[in-house]
Amino acid sequence: MSAHSDNPDEDGGKPAPEPGGSDQPAGDEPDVFGMKDLRDALSGPPGDTDQRLGTEREALAGLKVRAQQVFGGSQYVFSMGGDSVRLAEVPPEEIDETQETYVQASDHAVLVQKVAACSRVVLLRGEDGIGKYATVRSLLVESGCRRMYRLDPTADLKHFDAQTVPPAAGFVLENLPQSAADSLTSFDLSSLDAALRKRDGRLFITMSSKVRLPDTDLERMVTEVTARADPCDVVRAHVHWRSGPGQAARARRILGRPDVTALVDAMADTPALARAAETGRLLAELTGPDEEIVRRVAERLEQLDLCDPQSVIPWLEELPDLATQCLAVSTAVFGGEAYETVAALAERLRDLLQPPETAEHPDRPRNKPFTSSGSQRLKAIHAILIDSEVATRHGGARGRVVRFQDPDTALRVLEVVWAEYDALREVLPVWLRQCAAHQLPTVGVRAAVAAGVLAQRAFEAIRAHVLMPWAMDREPRLWHAAATALYVAAEDTVHTEAVRNLVAAWSAAGTESRLRAVAARSWRILFEKEGAEQAWALLHALAAAEELDVVDAVCTSVTEYMALEEGRYQREALDLVDQWVESGNYGPARRFVGQLSFLYAANDLLGPGLGDAGEGTVQLWPELLRAAASDPVRQREIAVLWSAVLNSAEVFESAQEILAKWARLVEPDNRGRRALARLLAACVSTPRTERIIRHQATAWTQAGTGRGAPLTAREVLACLDVRSISR
Repeated sequence: MSAHSDNPDEDGGKPAPEPGGSDQPAGDEPDVFGMKDLRDALSGPPGDTDQRLGTEREALAGLKVRAQQVFGGSQYVFSMGGDSVRLAEVPPEEIDETQETYVQASDHAVLVQKVAACSRVVLLRGEDGIGKYATVRSLLVESGCRRMYRLDPTADLKHFDAQTVPPAAGFVLENLPQSAADSLTSFDLSSLDAALRKRDGRLFITMSSKVRLPDTDLERMVTEVTARADPCDVVRAHVHWRSGPGQAARARRILGRPDVTALVDAMADTPALARAAETGRLLAELTGPDEEIVRRVAERLEQLDLCDPQSVIPWLEELPDLATQCLAVSTAVFGGEAYETVAALAERLRDLLQPPETAEHPDRPRNKPFTSSGSQRLKAIHAILIDSEVATRHGGARGRVVRFQDPDTALRVLEVVWAEYDALREVLPVWLRQCAAHQLPTVGVRAAVAAGVLAQRAFEAIRAHVLMPWAMDREPRLWHAAATALYVAAEDTVHTEAVRNLVAAWSAAGTESRLRAVAARSWRILFEKEGAEQAWALLHALAAAEELDVVDAVCTSVTEYMALEEGRYQREALDLVDQWVESGNYGPARRFVGQLSFLYAANDLLGPGLGDAGEGTVQLWPELLRAAASDPVRQREIAVLWSAVLNSAEVFESAQEILAKWARLVEPDNRGRRALARLLAACVSTPRTERIIRHQATAWTQAGTGRGAPLTAREVLACLDVRSISR
């Protein structure tokens, strides 16, 4: 195994770069990853893999639109007619709301007559915010429908089997997009009409006033919704209904206040009746002094405004200064990190965006007082601080993490700043690169997830300006970040094939080693999209590499394989390692990589032990020791691998150090000491191996305070005495 040399005479005779830097791309630089990096990986504190996967899950959850914003919400969602169309039943509370709060528009009676004369498939078209969904619910209630269902917005009506639906049911497909409208045919709707008529059902399809149907026959079927209910009446109706009989007096008192009256009257100009309904809900449900109610309602409405991506633009632009805007962007990407970290990263972004300081425009004139506190900025961006256990590589520490009050704000801010602001789009790759190489691993993971989310929106741009530069950088942390971003991008099925092809190209023999390292770290894309066989093939091919950066990536990925989904695939991963180490059919390169992979996992993976650590405490064990103690078959597999690495000429020193860590870790735990002793006794297949283990146990007894494990050593030696093969 060898790394590329930094000596130009040993690496193709390339001249050394000038002191001021080089214009050559990163791929023309010699690789610098070497044995020291491998030793660092084998001697560092444990927990990197679990921390990385946990942070990735959290960051992905924070940058996804919640299900209830798309379809179904907390309602029960199911499929009807095989794998046809997903449905979500409208809950009884929503039907009650319709009956009690629906405010009729001036043309409601005419609309009822038109719908009664229509087929069982009704097309409603109207301006956004005019209340089409509320109107549909009211029409279904008046028509006697006993149950209502919402259809998945992505549903293909050709697969809607109306012959299997419950009798006398109503169905709603909201906001038909133009692309779906283009595929509608009169034949499809006529077939649905006949099937629904047999089941006494109705289907309402709503669409924006901008949507046009592909032929005149379909256009003649459309019923236009033109009149809108009075928004002020909608507010009052929701206040009274949501307050209930027990709070009727409070509802009258609140609605009689001059400031509330002004708030309600202002709703007359609201563009959406849903906002008026939400105002009524807030007036009814928010508690506290009456004089505070209008202010609190206004604050909540401002937060809810951010649910519309277009409202993010004026909100961002109305923030008081660049520092606050950058804090909003930093919170979108790094929400969940300690506030101090998020604020510092926001300052980095501000420095990238801010013009150079000049005498005429100094960044901060001398003696200028502080004018804005962190709490004021957090309030402006609708973020909060939460006391939390902040994860570090050396254990948890008390701290305050920052998050948006509405968790969906993060995704909307990230999407808008990329799509709408040219200056930000120019510096975001630079900023994300700085963050991806941050000394805190969790920051790097969140930056990578953000890049992956952006890649789902603009794959080619992110591939060229972010992923490729990361993959070709000299910094190994950026290789891992590039793989994480690709994994996130591949979650969007539109880009899965492109990502798969990119990984295949980067993994090919003869490709730059850094690209092959990124390909090795991208194993989960194949694992989740194509299955274990393809992931194994990728890792197996790259395990023959001589470049140590690729070796490290393969070992890290195998460790990740063992940790994935709380160890669900540990046996599969161990089987792969065992084939490399023990079969003898795959050559010395793969044997070395297999040994290293085992030691990476042995050093890094920890979990709750099986012993009794005492009240209120959790004793950690190495995950592989826990697996060995729980399963005799697994114990034999792990014992064989321990025997191999302890006898290895290449990795025996690291193996001894990691085994000593195991001994110290279980030193306080009776059951842990016994489990390790039994495992090491199972390793003894030759007198040489027994001598090595006895020597190590003796060293644990003689080591100084903090370095020794005398109780574990005594347990190991006693177990070896019983099972010795040296006599």
